[in-house]
Amino acid sequence: MARHRGRLGLPDGQPDPLLQLQAHRTAAQAATSGFGNPGLVHLGVFGIRPARAGCHLLAVGHHQQGDRDGSAARTATCWVAAVAKHTEQKSTRIAIVGATSLRGKELKELLATSRLATGNLALLDDDEALGQLTEYAGEPTFVQGIETETFQPGQVVFFASTNPDFTRQHWQKAAAADCVLVDLSHALLDVEGAVVRVAFLPREKGSASRRWLVSPHPGVLILLAILLPFHRRFGLTRAVAHVFEPVSERGAAGIEELQRQTVNLLSFQEAPRAVYDSQVAFNLLAEYGERSRAPLHEVEAIVARELGCCSADLAARTALRLLQPPVFHGVGVSIWAEFDQVPAPATIEEMFSGSWVQVRSQQEGVPAVSDAAGRNDILLARVMPDRTHPGAFWFWAVADNLRLAVRNAVALAEDIVA
Repeated sequence: MARHRGRLGLPDGQPDPLLQLQAHRTAAQAATSGFGNPGLVHLGVFGIRPARAGCHLLAVGHHQQGDRDGSAARTATCWVAAVAKHTEQKSTRIAIVGATSLRGKELKELLATSRLATGNLALLDDDEALGQLTEYAGEPTFVQGIETETFQPGQVVFFASTNPDFTRQHWQKAAAADCVLVDLSHALLDVEGAVVRVAFLPREKGSASRRWLVSPHPGVLILLAILLPFHRRFGLTRAVAHVFEPVSERGAAGIEELQRQTVNLLSFQEAPRAVYDSQVAFNLLAEYGERSRAPLHEVEAIVARELGCCSADLAARTALRLLQPPVFHGVGVSIWAEFDQVPAPATIEEMFSGSWVQVRSQQEGVPAVSDAAGRNDILLARVMPDRTHPGAFWFWAVADNLRLAVRNAVALAEDIVA
């Protein structure tokens, strides 16, 4: 196949078909172009995958003069078969269920730079998102629907929807196809056989063969990354943790509602409450209204449960509270912890060397939530001793909530595939 300016093309003498899935035609057809070279034509390819029942490939092209017998269409069909065969031979098949969610978009971006980047990616979502055009690893693709035959054996399927019911609706189809499941929606917590797993912790004995995984809440990842090293070395007596969750954990609808509340309140207008049933803007909440989509105490219970699944000992020593600030993006965690032995300040940075945590120096200052945007790691402020309790310390950590959760999910998939 010829290539021109980084785009796929056809060699001299071949037609210029536009290939697209018949079941999901886009409203506007992409135009083919030879970039000024009559012997090379641009080829737009959308969502190429092997044809199967209910999903047919349509070759649309012009028949060149002298080619009225349909050879152009037959050439296009042969070309499709070759690309489909090449796609099938890729090392890993990957699917994102809930691909248009905030987590799904973050996941697609991180996968493109991971060890799974060579895999064949399928973007899946509900009917409202069907046919949305996007790109992956520099190639065009679009969002597809979910059918019984969508999933294939050995496929790594990420469930990234903000709505756990959407995961509950489809996970059994993927499980029946013997796929590896990585759940970021927390829907599989109640499923027997699913296990909560963190990439930087050793696997539990006997869990190496598990193929249904739950990637925990970003607050859980922060608590484990910070407190477990101290607990193992100095012995944790007790801890109190406040997790400040951003509205992006409620998805695009949560972000939009906070934005509209902010604008409306500044204009002395009524604030919308469809998501939280409460005023989040210019406020700090310990609970949402009764008609909220996801009560805050239920989210808090999920965080506590996932922490206990990863470290029952740590969870038993940690009192946890989840709070809702008027923050669009980025999670902050404040921890008060008391230890059996007093850690020396010089040993703190050594404990996190090469880990998921970066300790800020005094010159760098205390990290703000906004400092973590787009980062893969956790930013930890200098650990401060408590003024009135010897052996107790204060921790302040921030992270990009979407990025951190997705990083863990991708690392889990990489480990299984490897």
